[in-house]
Amino acid sequence: MSEKHADKLLHVQNGVIRHLLYSKVDEKELINRYRVVTKSEVKKKIQDALMRLDKQKLVDIVALSPEITEDDIETCFEDNRYSRRPNFRLFMLRPHDPQMNSSRFIANNKDDSAVRKMNELLKQIQYPNDTVSGLLAIDQTIVNPETLEIAFKYQERYNFINPESEQSDFIYELKFGFLWINFDQRFVSISIPTESLVGIISKTVERAFDCFVSQVNITKKTVESVFSKEAMKRTTLSNPNPLSGKPDKVIIADSKLGDKVDQLKEFEEYDSPSSVYQEAIDEDGDFFSTLGINCDKGKIYLTRQLKASEMRRWGIWRIGQIIGHINSIQENGEIDEKFRSLGLEEDPDLTAFTTTNDEKKVILEVTKAIVTCKVKKVDSFKLIDLNTDKIVRALKKHTLTRFYPYCEKCDHYSDIACVHCGNVDLLEISVKRGQAPRVICSFCHNDLPQDKVRCLMDHKVRIDTWYDGVLVNPKSTLIGLVEKIINKYFPDVGFTPEEEYFYLQNNIVHYSSKVASKVMYRVRELEQFKSVWDRTITQKRREELGEVLKLLKEKCSKHSVDACQACQHEKSVRCIMKPFVTFTDHTLHPHHGQEFGDISFTIKMLGMDDAVFVGIAKSYEKKPITPTHKKAYEMLQQFVYKCKDTTAHVLGIVIAGELEQGFVATLQDLARRYGKKVVMWTYEELLLAVDYAIKKYGLTIGEVVAELKADSGKRKKAAS
Repeated sequence: MSEKHADKLLHVQNGVIRHLLYSKVDEKELINRYRVVTKSEVKKKIQDALMRLDKQKLVDIVALSPEITEDDIETCFEDNRYSRRPNFRLFMLRPHDPQMNSSRFIANNKDDSAVRKMNELLKQIQYPNDTVSGLLAIDQTIVNPETLEIAFKYQERYNFINPESEQSDFIYELKFGFLWINFDQRFVSISIPTESLVGIISKTVERAFDCFVSQVNITKKTVESVFSKEAMKRTTLSNPNPLSGKPDKVIIADSKLGDKVDQLKEFEEYDSPSSVYQEAIDEDGDFFSTLGINCDKGKIYLTRQLKASEMRRWGIWRIGQIIGHINSIQENGEIDEKFRSLGLEEDPDLTAFTTTNDEKKVILEVTKAIVTCKVKKVDSFKLIDLNTDKIVRALKKHTLTRFYPYCEKCDHYSDIACVHCGNVDLLEISVKRGQAPRVICSFCHNDLPQDKVRCLMDHKVRIDTWYDGVLVNPKSTLIGLVEKIINKYFPDVGFTPEEEYFYLQNNIVHYSSKVASKVMYRVRELEQFKSVWDRTITQKRREELGEVLKLLKEKCSKHSVDACQACQHEKSVRCIMKPFVTFTDHTLHPHHGQEFGDISFTIKMLGMDDAVFVGIAKSYEKKPITPTHKKAYEMLQQFVYKCKDTTAHVLGIVIAGELEQGFVATLQDLARRYGKKVVMWTYEELLLAVDYAIKKYGLTIGEVVAELKADSGKRKKAAS
């Protein structure tokens, strides 16, 4: 066997070499050659012995086997160069030199120059764990005049119990992958068995070849345009409208699903994050494989092995179709030109809102993406010039960033439970200047350890970056700014927060006009409470009412079932809940600190005259309540519980104080995900409610203050 052919065997999996030996060499001869190479005896079966050999020793046995010809090795190499479940992660490619094309790139990187450039950078890599190591480029091939292929090898460690010693042991397996890079069609495709290496390779391509590489989002419209509906066999459907009352996620499988998909009218508005098709691999349409598409990851995969020639022909053709369609969407030069010509960087609203150039740039790119979605009639747009970490850092003051990592075993982004308290709703990413990002639970405020991350199916999730999969939800202030900019400069496009919404996952802006996205309502917006808010209160009376708000508690000294029933009809204001009796149908009940709603009344909202409002009452606080405040923890517990209550439609906090904006945004995000609305009764609104009640009962502020002080003394005496 020549050195060239021995090297080719190093490019295929160990199991393939073992199969070559089993199929060509007699067992007795195989045992003899094992002895020669290893200088040891076969204790049990030759198959078990070969399983423990590394690749080089297997190749040495092949070299001693004249039964295996060079043609056999060539066939083995060609048939097995790629993995048994080949996958392609797709990236958009943008060269920093706009004149760079494929012919120039290939000419500049001939004679293994691309391999050398990659390896200069790959040798400097610090791996996140010890399961993989030694990633290197090994050769390059011109697949066609536009596409260069670069092959890789690396080692992956496997732990096992040695059956002979019964002790823990490990072996390293040599694995292979490759990438295709095409400057004419502007794509990079990375195919490698170990998911965690994809990011390392894409960043190395950027540095080695002076370009920007950004992961593709395969949109629903792209899938529908490129793939035949009739070939669909399975699809996962995701509901973009949390208010619809329909299931969040539906998986449909049928051998003839493509013929029936038009009948699924109830799921017309659903997104399709992943689907499975029957795919013809050869040009004649006689050779088929199952084809999977993971849209969020920009990933396509096959379930059967292909020869290298088949893989290249089919893969580059299919990827070219996908990228071609995405490029046609990205060609929004008209909108780009308008953004540039209008000089939006100097817009006074934007300038007043932002403090850094990065902040300004990201907000403009998000705004441009929303305009593009509306003009192009697509539901998502990738910010190909922005990395996710840059987006998170630039928008940290104006968004809530939710931790939502990718689980390789589930093959989708997944909810994670806090290992300390079990919460799955509020794992948020905290970003501070000069520090590594942290994932913090908004309930217990503990950090989530990187090595303890598990999805809800209890799979251990490998974290290469806290930002992978991050959900970025805008606060109301950012939504308001986007509304101003779009309506000011693009009045024909327009933006209405009550009817439209946007959020980001990674660096993809998702836009929706299908949901009534407004979540937070001010009391002054609700005609039902006009008698409460449509009044003028003098400054002096406001100061006097402030004394009442400081004294109001969540319960008075008499609280009990009988006392609360009697108080319902008394002309008094002894607790935070009592004012609501005067202008709603709220019924007083004892406050014991364990219930998950203190105030409940019907409210005219959502096209209903009897929507149920549930309020969580808390007493006076001088300073705004932050997410780490003790009361915030209590309110979050109650708020989440009521979010999950199907009988409650509108939620709120009733407090003689203010809530810090970040905490309000957390409540708003929770309500949106559970399809609830929010009406807040904070200091100003509660002051109006108390004033209304005092006048309704014909009381004076002095009388109310005196009774509250006397009641406070009774509570203190009872407590002592």
